[in-house]
Amino acid sequence: MSFNGVRLFRYALLFEMGANFTGIIPCLFAPETALSFLVKGPSQITPATASMMQWFGALILTGFTLPLALCYPNPHTYAPPTYLLTLLMIPSSNPDILFGAGEAGLGTMMLIQWLQGHSGMSDNALLVGAVTMGAFLGMRAFFLYARPSWMEGQANARKAV
Repeated sequence: MSFNGVRLFRYALLFEMGANFTGIIPCLFAPETALSFLVKGPSQITPATASMMQWFGALILTGFTLPLALCYPNPHTYAPPTYLLTLLMIPSSNPDILFGAGEAGLGTMMLIQWLQGHSGMSDNALLVGAVTMGAFLGMRAFFLYARPSWMEGQANARKAV
């Protein structure tokens, strides 16, 4: 049982899926509670913001978490094109498109709103969100660019046998 890049990549997928589910559950089923950690005061929690929170949770579930789960069984086939296309923000017919674009866009918007200071969101929520998006974008870049040196090692070892 050797440790290799594929196993590390799968651990990263599991971590990201777990982090997504941690946020998705309250967004979908208790949006007012999720919003209470994000906004500056209870007066900013309206039916419209609660609906938007549920939309955001549904987007994270279907647009980000489900494609991660689809990459898990066969990362050699799905992950490299997924991460390349999404990191470079190039649309394709791949169902896993725009991970990196979404993280870059959402993280940038959070930083802009933090700098402007009048988004209705708490400063901590905006900064934590931006850092989280940056961390996942960095993880994507790491697996994309480190892959040739150590994630393909397992396939090359099988060819040599």
